[in-house]
Amino acid sequence: MKLIVVISDLQMPLENRRANRSLINFIGDRQPDEVINIGDITDYQAPSRWSAGTRAEFGMTVQEEAAYTRKNHIEPVRARYDGPYVLLGSNHGERPLKYLVEKAPALGGAEEYREDKLLHLGDYGMKFEPLSYDFAPNWTAMHGHSKGISLSRVAGGTAMNAARKVQKSVVMGHTHRAGIVSETTGMGASRTLTGVEVGHLMDLAKADYLGPARLANWQSAFGLFYVDGPMVTPHIVPVHRNGQFIVEGERYK
Repeated sequence: MKLIVVISDLQMPLENRRANRSLINFIGDRQPDEVINIGDITDYQAPSRWSAGTRAEFGMTVQEEAAYTRKNHIEPVRARYDGPYVLLGSNHGERPLKYLVEKAPALGGAEEYREDKLLHLGDYGMKFEPLSYDFAPNWTAMHGHSKGISLSRVAGGTAMNAARKVQKSVVMGHTHRAGIVSETTGMGASRTLTGVEVGHLMDLAKADYLGPARLANWQSAFGLFYVDGPMVTPHIVPVHRNGQFIVEGERYK
């Protein structure tokens, strides 16, 4: 039986630092068969629509944020775990290259601003999947920012909408919500599709764009998938604001 850890939306350097460290300890202790990061591993605060037209737009933080992610997540993970690690493309991940294409088209296509190049994933033996990643029979992972996916305020609902679209079960991030929704159709030999959203690992206190109240329908969590042949069982692991979580009766901090 395989154990796959699925995480999303660290958005470093806006991450919950304690949750990040707890997760790294968990990965090091449990040595899963695979880690899938569904994207938004780095926030890239500039350039973005939040910084457009402000001094921050010219802050030149892209390389600094990528270096921060390498130092505080990628390198600590690799110090304890050398198994398969896959990063998916995402809306935050594509910000730097998209900015070049839209604002400086003469420089569009600059390879060094593609996310896998910014993070030097090849140097760490990590893979990059820009769109989606089939990780188990009839299951695919995607970030969830693609056009044509209807958003739902119900945790798991957006992933369920994506599952209906691609006709296989889907795990995604992007919504910052954590939940599982299933839908069975057909008579007799019925078929079940499942949508899983694995939440986020941000520190809401750092998300000043939410306003002073920091109100959002978001849940801090990550996912575990147990895979035994065609049988796939997803679990959501809630993460407390202090970065701690419980898996199979054991607390990680």
